[in-house]
Amino acid sequence: MNKVGGITSKMNGSVLVLLAAVGFGFNPLFAQILFAQGMSVEVVTLCRFILPGVLLSFYLRTSMLLWPEVIRMLMLGFANALGVLAYFYALQTLTPATAILIYYTYPFFSLLIGVLIFKRSLSINALLSAFLVLIAASLVIEPSQLSVASTWALVGCFLAPMVFALQIQYLAKPKQHLTALSRMAWSTMGHLIVLIPLAVFASPEITLPEQINGWWALLGLAFIAAALPQYLFVIGALRTKPEVIVILGAVELVVAMLSSALFLGQALTRLDVTAMLLVIVALSIRETKTLPMVLEKDQKSPASSL
Repeated sequence: MNKVGGITSKMNGSVLVLLAAVGFGFNPLFAQILFAQGMSVEVVTLCRFILPGVLLSFYLRTSMLLWPEVIRMLMLGFANALGVLAYFYALQTLTPATAILIYYTYPFFSLLIGVLIFKRSLSINALLSAFLVLIAASLVIEPSQLSVASTWALVGCFLAPMVFALQIQYLAKPKQHLTALSRMAWSTMGHLIVLIPLAVFASPEITLPEQINGWWALLGLAFIAAALPQYLFVIGALRTKPEVIVILGAVELVVAMLSSALFLGQALTRLDVTAMLLVIVALSIRETKTLPMVLEKDQKSPASSL
């Protein structure tokens, strides 16, 4: 891990975030392989975090002075666990393309959270980007085809982008300094605090993969799509502006959509492809002038809403 840390210390924050986006993009692929082998949503979500949690437990030792930051990371981890759980449930209940595209409404929530909570600058381009994302999501949501279960899955799926947007905004300028590994460790503990009881309650008899590709998917979910990209993202986010993080997130969308289509044979409709292109365009819009409604002190902030 020290060797990895030495490499990442020399890399640009944007490159780290880009690599993290590629890793995160494989989450839907690995999750759907495990669902097909009889594993429950709760157990799959737990498996995404439990192996990294064991490895990161060595980095939990933290000074008492930093406990306020520890509590904040625990709370972010707790919220993110619920978001990922809702996202995986939506992957199983809705069409995967719909769930994936809903996840990418996070630029809208990043804008909203950045302005309302973190007092970020508000720009015309940021507004345009956010509204394009909402239009893209509306293309793949067909209310007339939703059952009661899928309606709840649809609503719950929006929790994941909300939490991710909050994480982007906070990690851009955390209140206290905490090493990347310690930050990851406490965030992962926050995940496990909520996921272990939920998995035990929902699946008293835990089902494991029946085929070798399921075990590979399990390892891929834990490391390729969770531990490694989370490490890269935490380090990269501390060196990168929120608007750049959001732009690079377009790579995650492409990987998520195309990997499911290529490896699982899931057809992408014309509306799916159109929505994906709209999101990519939205995430690629760079920020320029801020709107006059923003306070002067916020206009001088180095970070922005998206």
